[in-house]
Amino acid sequence: MKRNGETKRRRNVAEEAEQGGGDPAMWEDLDRNFRQVQSVLDRNRSLIQQVNDNHQSRMADNMSKNVALIQELNGNISKVASMYSDLNTNFSSAFHGGKNGRDGGGTTGTRAN
Repeated sequence: MKRNGETKRRRNVAEEAEQGGGDPAMWEDLDRNFRQVQSVLDRNRSLIQQVNDNHQSRMADNMSKNVALIQELNGNISKVASMYSDLNTNFSSAFHGGKNGRDGGGTTGTRAN
């Protein structure tokens, strides 16, 4: 699902890189990683809505489906925390190491949702 400000945000990232705001590849990596995080967060929103709908229905079958939905939600929360940790590491090494965040053992953008 595309957000209203996504195009504007992408344009701002590109403009920042062009105006001497750092390595354009680094900004592209950060942008891609933030989009991956947002995708997982959007999935979590959907899972929470499904859990709420199932709970409100009070049907036994729907309530039992919540177990798997909540397990997926829990896994996604761990995934998001890890993705943010990777973003922090890559961003810090890009600015403190003078590199683009892809060295030092980091693997920018390798996590998928």
